[in-house]
Amino acid sequence: MITGFNTDIKHGEKVYHIQTEDKGLQNPYIESLVYVGGEILASKKTSYGEQLKTGVDEKWIGALMEQQHRTMIAAIKRGRFDQPADSTKAAVPRPMPETLSDTPSPVIRIQEAGDGSGSADEKTLDQVIIDYLASEAESEHLELALLNQVDFIAGSPVEMRVAARKSLSQSPIAAAAIEVRVISTIEPPRVVFRGKTAADGTAVVRCTMPAFRDGTAAVIISAQSPIGNDEVKQLIKRRK
Repeated sequence: MITGFNTDIKHGEKVYHIQTEDKGLQNPYIESLVYVGGEILASKKTSYGEQLKTGVDEKWIGALMEQQHRTMIAAIKRGRFDQPADSTKAAVPRPMPETLSDTPSPVIRIQEAGDGSGSADEKTLDQVIIDYLASEAESEHLELALLNQVDFIAGSPVEMRVAARKSLSQSPIAAAAIEVRVISTIEPPRVVFRGKTAADGTAVVRCTMPAFRDGTAAVIISAQSPIGNDEVKQLIKRRK
């Protein structure tokens, strides 16, 4: 099971907590929960059971988790959860990430649009979220991917090949701006590479990870284009 994501977002007068988890290969789905003050406002599940049959790795599952987590954060920032909390159906204590049960919670759950279940009042928040996610899925945007396996080690050079593609057509995105930034707990962020993708949407990135002996550091590879932005994040390992 892959480590999940937990994020607190302040929007208006409320602090929203978003928790996204992989339920593991025995229960192949990603679940995101949105809380305010210990109350679950909504949940989103995405199954990857079919993809599992053709073979997926932890990196692919992790990317799916991150995409869903970021989508829920964007929904909050755009005011999709701005209705009073008492319009939901139940309030439950906020569980700790490591003890979250697989038992379905008695809350509004995102269902497929047009399934006919529930009354209009019960599905108000549900349908708003569905509409938002549907619009996000239908819009063409940039997707960034690493094409080779890379170990990021402090003080060592790296060479990686990245690809920027359109999310729906998978067409390459030429001239997308690629930036590699290193962040850490001990020094300000540092840009170690800037470039652009070629006509085939790919770019070869060569740079050196800064040397450090203390703290924690990560590398953020980002891509920007007229149809959107995307990024990939990896931890930087210290030399042993």
